[in-house]
Amino acid sequence: MLKYTLILVCVAFSCTSSEDALSRDTRGVFTKNFFGGVWGNRPPLMEVNEPRAFCTCKCGERNEASRIVQGVEAGPNEFPWMARLTYIKRFYCGGMLINDRYVLTAAHCVKGFMWFMIKVTFGEHDRCNSTTRPETRFVLRAIVQKFSLTNFDNDIALLRLNERVPMSEAIKPICLPTNDKELYVGVTAVAAGWGTVTEEGKVSCTLQEVEVPVLSNQKCRSTKYTASMISDNMMCAGYPETGGKDSCQGDSGGPLITQRSDKRYELIGVVSWGNGCARVGYPGVYTRVTNYLDWIRENTRDACYCSD
Repeated sequence: MLKYTLILVCVAFSCTSSEDALSRDTRGVFTKNFFGGVWGNRPPLMEVNEPRAFCTCKCGERNEASRIVQGVEAGPNEFPWMARLTYIKRFYCGGMLINDRYVLTAAHCVKGFMWFMIKVTFGEHDRCNSTTRPETRFVLRAIVQKFSLTNFDNDIALLRLNERVPMSEAIKPICLPTNDKELYVGVTAVAAGWGTVTEEGKVSCTLQEVEVPVLSNQKCRSTKYTASMISDNMMCAGYPETGGKDSCQGDSGGPLITQRSDKRYELIGVVSWGNGCARVGYPGVYTRVTNYLDWIRENTRDACYCSD
């Protein structure tokens, strides 16, 4: 079972391929939500020559003081890089802010969707609290890697936002890894999202977190997954012997992070897929971010990164 909520409306694919950022697929139908996603947005080409903003922020700073000890609910703004994706006013995937202009998410959260109808919110904890007004942006362009629906290889995508996102205590980007050779085997990682807390349950109102150990790909290929299912672009995390802890439906596109020696956090995985949730023999499968660092940097050159 894939870790995303199915949308009952079928739409045509309208993402930008990594091979040709200027080619656009304009198939699809226009709905009453069209102007809510596009009206007033400036096309990316108008900002090609715009000077890059000077960033004085730091990435990967987790707000530890708000963490609930021994709990599964994250504290308010504990993960300030978290982004929530909605489509036709329905929550369906997560993502994470990596700089002032781009959100990283899973390709399966973008492929088959009309990018101009995706709304992204930041600085949010309880998504069901209608009294709060989180920072919101719309998507100007979706850039998708060579994603394969058959095996979910290259399950990673970038969303370019219609406006830059202001940095604050509640909104900060996650750090990208600096070593593309690091495998993270054995490290304790944290996944977060508003997905279901049980396999057949409802999506959560409040942001949830779970700690899981990263497995080697060799070990993951010896679980109940067949070896061919786990590509080198994937990484597994969880407890295959006992199950019990995992990301789940609705968490797709969200972050798998780990703490660095300087106490800040870096992004090592993107919630991708798995057979059910927290089942014995089936750890969660994530997109391995270190395999895409050059691709990410190349496609986000117009953004301002916080210091590592």
